[in-house]
Amino acid sequence: MSKTSQAKPRARKGTPGHYLLRLFIAGNGQNSQKALANLRSLCQQHLDGCYTIETIDVVEDFQAAIKDNILVTPALILVAPLPRVIVLGNLSDLPKVLAALRVSDGDS
Repeated sequence: MSKTSQAKPRARKGTPGHYLLRLFIAGNGQNSQKALANLRSLCQQHLDGCYTIETIDVVEDFQAAIKDNILVTPALILVAPLPRVIVLGNLSDLPKVLAALRVSDGDS
């Protein structure tokens, strides 16, 4: 089953400047929880409330992982804005994650 966590967006989902992020985790494992905490922190600090985080636990919803071709967790998909990007791991390397999401470190 999928869980959705949503920020208080200033922009509507699907509008320019709104980030749709899908995080695949596996249960309550340490790496999964660290990835979720790192993603929430990153979004609060750099995306100015213009984001939606969808959290999908592959233990509960393996079909969602298959649909998005996810074989390893934790895995983050930048669904929007396009182009789609996949980042693997617990998201602890902030500069690399920001670069992958096309967010400059000066944004806040």
